[in-house]
Amino acid sequence: MAQDLYNSSKFYNASLDSNKHIFDNPLVIIFVLLISICFLGYAVYYYLTNNPKNIKQSSSYYGKDMAFFTPVFNNTTNTIDECISQCENYLTCDGITYNNDTSYCTGTRNGIIRTDSNNLSSWVKPQQTSVQATTAKLASAILVGSVRGSKIIDSVKFAQPYELGKYSYSFTLTIFDFYKNFGTWRHIFHKGTELKEDTILNYQSWETLTKEIPDQTIGVWISPFTNNMRIAMTTSSVEGLQKNSWPDAFIQKCNETTGTCFVTDLPSGKWTDTSKLTDGSVANTRVRRYIEYFDHDLQSIPINTKINITINIMNQNIEVFMNGKLTKNATVNGTPLFNKSRMFVMHENTMNGEIKNLLYFPTTLLLTDIKNIMALDTSK
Repeated sequence: MAQDLYNSSKFYNASLDSNKHIFDNPLVIIFVLLISICFLGYAVYYYLTNNPKNIKQSSSYYGKDMAFFTPVFNNTTNTIDECISQCENYLTCDGITYNNDTSYCTGTRNGIIRTDSNNLSSWVKPQQTSVQATTAKLASAILVGSVRGSKIIDSVKFAQPYELGKYSYSFTLTIFDFYKNFGTWRHIFHKGTELKEDTILNYQSWETLTKEIPDQTIGVWISPFTNNMRIAMTTSSVEGLQKNSWPDAFIQKCNETTGTCFVTDLPSGKWTDTSKLTDGSVANTRVRRYIEYFDHDLQSIPINTKINITINIMNQNIEVFMNGKLTKNATVNGTPLFNKSRMFVMHENTMNGEIKNLLYFPTTLLLTDIKNIMALDTSK
């Protein structure tokens, strides 16, 4: 019995010595490290392939100062990928916050990532330098690099605005000779009403001009007898709208328990808005189209001087920047429309001058974007 115990103890100690010698072997250590690296690499690969856009769970991306935070957009999307895609198409969006419970998508400019509730996820655009980002925006937005005569820009160059009544233009204008075609409205550009190549815009009366060219989203003109600039746009307004009437809704529903009725433009679904109450009446509504314009504070455009102009259209509020500074803050009565027509640039009659870097953006711009674009444009 004692001999058996001795033999067992001897075998056990030999096993320990053998295991000890195994890890003294550098080849074994290298083999174990390679196996560990492979497992680690697979874990990283699995994470990246299942999270290709680097979505951060349980986090949010909102403005740095929440007291003054204004989102770039707020809406609902079916998936977080659709929310990310929307941000990628917004020039002024740097990242998003997505509510996985409500499908609510919030776009943010210049935000920070915060640890947040489990139902929120965030995503941030890959970082670029401000020059790279502005150059990319400029390249995607440019319609004309330089033009001194008539040019037509095809409608495919214009993406639909991301939101109704929100878009912007930017261009650099130099007038060489103010007296060319003196006495008639000088055409800079307009997007809308079709013009034939041999058409000469010989209009002294603004009323006659707008009857002949009623569709302008937008139109830019130099006045007949002064070097003042006029900016015009076609808008629409609903007239005869009664209280609690909703002309765009196509279905009425009632709550069987309360007897309250409402109208909605969605037949069903979690986004159905039940706040639009109705009394069952039908409003006698009419949609009217107008051309609205403004030219105050856009007077005395200097001759032989490059002027960078950006027109920011934000529903009924219009901002005009000259050389990066806010010059005009106007309000229009209707909602600015956006047509699918071509753009006509410097069509006869026009001024003797040059347009450089005519840009279009299907969204509104922040002051930092406007200054960056203006700086790049005037540095050439």
